[in-house]
Amino acid sequence: MNSEPSIYWDPQYRGDGTRPEVLAFFEQFVVAPDGEGLATLKDLALSADAPAGGVVVGDLHALASAYLVTGQFDEAVPVLEFLADEGVEDPAVRCDLANVYIRIGSVDRAARELERVLAAHPGHVAAERQLVDVQAWLRWHEAGVELLRQQAGLLAALAAADDAGATEYLALARVLYQLAAVPRSGVDWPDVVSALERACDLHPGHEQALELLVAAAHHAGAEAQWHRALLALEEAAPGSEHLGQWRSVPPAVEPNPDRLLAVAADPAEVHGAVRELRSLYRRSPNNPDVLRCVVQAEVSAGNAAEALWPAESLAAVEGLDFYGHGALAMVYGMVGDRRAREHVAAALELAPDAAAGAEFLAQYDRLGEG
Repeated sequence: MNSEPSIYWDPQYRGDGTRPEVLAFFEQFVVAPDGEGLATLKDLALSADAPAGGVVVGDLHALASAYLVTGQFDEAVPVLEFLADEGVEDPAVRCDLANVYIRIGSVDRAARELERVLAAHPGHVAAERQLVDVQAWLRWHEAGVELLRQQAGLLAALAAADDAGATEYLALARVLYQLAAVPRSGVDWPDVVSALERACDLHPGHEQALELLVAAAHHAGAEAQWHRALLALEEAAPGSEHLGQWRSVPPAVEPNPDRLLAVAADPAEVHGAVRELRSLYRRSPNNPDVLRCVVQAEVSAGNAAEALWPAESLAAVEGLDFYGHGALAMVYGMVGDRRAREHVAAALELAPDAAAGAEFLAQYDRLGEG
């Protein structure tokens, strides 16, 4: 397999639309960035002294750029997504949003963001160059993912053999671990945890299996399994270099996308809840519950284009329930996709009761009124 193509872009922020005091501080900050300066810049950017007591687009772009400069990409994402959700069409903001998506591994979303920039600003040089880089990366990535899928199939067959041991399950888990972070791979974090627990059953105290199990259980939000694996690792390998890292990490928390979806039902909270759900989706892109809630929340926010991407992954999940089919019916109905009808029929067939089916159908019918 070829080495990974390198993607590096400079932030596009140039100070446009920024209050003078924020711009001056930002220019000082990038010369010698530190935590205290970043905190001060954040306070300035979110200052209540902004016009009408709100925020200034350029100020928030400066803050996001500071996060980019200091490598805090997960912090930059919600700031730039907020600006995008507010309808800011500045190509520099959108290009920087694509930049942070690259940094956190959401390359497919970066491509869609750049395509939006070019649709609104044909010939935009930075966006054109970035899109070429992304498309090259995606071609490389898809080849790599296909290779991982093939390896997973072969290793699963070896692990299923009667004489399989911890080595076979650990090899399988390592490949599954990589696939769990890839949208539409069909591998979720509990699949990785299951393979690693089997490896540990066959070889108690296996240091490498326990180290990977701690990480996989954390990603899965499996708190009990995470604690057990961490204690077993401390006992089996007290000198493990990973122990110090995991001792400082908060316990695993099981994802609760339905709670965020309930928050998204409030028009005043919908955008914040959607951004949190997107973050949850990035961590667990193959979790059916996360996928369903992301799709429903994006539909609630009127983001049909954003809902389609996770919808394609959700549609590939086997054994969807009433709510899963309902979510797909709504997003496909929004965009006029003929697949909406089959999901409407499936949802009505699986409705827990007549009232739930009638309420869903009424919501679906209202799509045609928008």
